[in-house]
Amino acid sequence: MKIGYIKLDKPKEGVINKIKYNIRKFFNSVWRDKYNKENYYLSKINNKSKNKLINIFLRDGIDYTVQEKGVDINYNTLNGKFTLKYMLPEIVEYCFKLIHPKIEEVFVCTNKYSEENVKIIKELSLYVKVVNIISENSRYLILEKELENKEIYITVNNNKRKSMKRANILINLDFKDIDEYNINRNMIIIDITNNMYLSKGFDGIYIKSTKVDTEKIKRVFSEYENFERDELIESEMVKIGEYNQVRNYVKMNKFTISMVIGKRIINVEEFKRVEKMIS
Repeated sequence: MKIGYIKLDKPKEGVINKIKYNIRKFFNSVWRDKYNKENYYLSKINNKSKNKLINIFLRDGIDYTVQEKGVDINYNTLNGKFTLKYMLPEIVEYCFKLIHPKIEEVFVCTNKYSEENVKIIKELSLYVKVVNIISENSRYLILEKELENKEIYITVNNNKRKSMKRANILINLDFKDIDEYNINRNMIIIDITNNMYLSKGFDGIYIKSTKVDTEKIKRVFSEYENFERDELIESEMVKIGEYNQVRNYVKMNKFTISMVIGKRIINVEEFKRVEKMIS
């Protein structure tokens, strides 16, 4: 995927540079950096400049933008959903520490059989005792047997009455809803799709994005000082793209979960409430 970093033009020292700066502002100039083509500049934060920049993004095939603080352009932004996918093991561990389940297991909802989903399942199996797959896709039954031969154990079923009833942590990879299932209404749902439908009876925790940090000083932080660190981290993940490579990047940089988000930031008290309901 292609990422565009948006910066607001700033005046430089010298009379000629200040004249150039004022001319750019007068004409609402926007442009792409000729030395670093990921960087885009606008001279003013107004509708005319924003629309010009959006047209350049469309021309250049930019998938997502990372915007300097104070810049607000209505073009695809990174909001933590990719980080959510690439850091599922860390998010699950974050939840385990707060709710202390009797059995460290997760339930994964997926009907789409893909190479990336298989990698996600294998990675989760390294961090939890039991990975339960809820799926109508029979290929996951074949995967169950294949992994068993490699001493990686998962369970696969699609019993709508029983399969989600004892779930404390549910990871949704591609389900649109779970209305047909008898569920634990106090569970934690980690939703990779970002738009899963939940009935009014659901009283658990719904996680659709996350923020991360690292103690390491990364080049990207100094290059983009006036940007949100977690957005810069996510942009690096998106540019890498391939799941296993991103997981290596996560481990190498020792990224940690700083918070999880649903409709708002989910605080510790919410997890404590759910812990009481499921204990």
